[in-house]
Amino acid sequence: MLAVSGATDIGTLAQTTANTLLIQQRIDQLSEETSTGLLSQTYGGLGSGASQALDLTAQLAQNATDQTNVSQATSIASETQSALGQIESLASSFAQSITSQLTSGASSTDALATTARTTLAEVADLLNTKVGDTYIFAGQDSSNPPIPTGNNITSSSFFTAISTAVANLSSTGAAGVEAATLSASESGSATSPFSATLEASNAPTTVDLGGGEFVQTGVLADQNTDAVSTGVGTTSTGSYIRDLLRGLATVGSLSSSQANDPNFETLLQNTLTSVQNATTALNTDIAGLGSRQDRLTAATNDLTDTATALNTQLSNVQDANLAEVATELSTAQTQLQASYQVIASLGQLSLAKFLPAS
Repeated sequence: MLAVSGATDIGTLAQTTANTLLIQQRIDQLSEETSTGLLSQTYGGLGSGASQALDLTAQLAQNATDQTNVSQATSIASETQSALGQIESLASSFAQSITSQLTSGASSTDALATTARTTLAEVADLLNTKVGDTYIFAGQDSSNPPIPTGNNITSSSFFTAISTAVANLSSTGAAGVEAATLSASESGSATSPFSATLEASNAPTTVDLGGGEFVQTGVLADQNTDAVSTGVGTTSTGSYIRDLLRGLATVGSLSSSQANDPNFETLLQNTLTSVQNATTALNTDIAGLGSRQDRLTAATNDLTDTATALNTQLSNVQDANLAEVATELSTAQTQLQASYQVIASLGQLSLAKFLPAS
């Protein structure tokens, strides 16, 4: 019977020791969960939740990319709106200056021409606005300025061609000057103020809002987006910016010696009408861009909400419940202490307990 009892005690010791090792391993795991807040630091440790965690992680990565793209597009759209607003203000002020000249001769022709040239350079500079390394009015050719001459546009072939046409006012009449300036301003013209790459690409920038939904965020310097210019082919190039630049260059080329020319007032009046029409079209595009900005804001909110939901789902799959972990860890530590006590008591066995009495 003693042999049987001794064998039983040894078996109990072995089993208790094995259980103690398992308890210690569980304590190590629970301690790691407490430290990291995660059920496991590897996908393999998540068991059946591994595939879901992988899928959610991929969705979060795509969401982060979409948020970055929309954020950049929002920044560019904001700067574009600001630049267009400044151009609209300059155009309106210029139109008022022409009106004052026509109605009351409030300023000399030379002074009006100087204002026009200054405004022309300012508009050209605004059209070359950059956000980082991106020219926001250049479309797909965003690394190059849409107006190569920049604010030196009054030294360009565009301005020279229009100045030549205006100088012939007395011989060609207002209609002849308008036809010549229209030709010099049109797309494809050798004297167009815009870069050849911009005119060839004709592609505004867009942003992927996620799920395959794209929204145009860019505005091309050389063409309208939402607006439709009036009088295309006769009094308009079809682009409000081209028409505005043309009007500014036309008035900027006038001189006081032409003020008494019978064609002078007609040219000035027609230029005023063209600039006013361009300003109306510009305001239409400003409103259109505003609508797209609203869509970007909504997309930002949607992506943020989606990221929150995805993170919640991922948390449910991989995050440890620290309250439950703390309770289980306390229980495991109690069990470990009990196991140590059992092992200690069994460790008091001696060979004498297994030998028959003499």
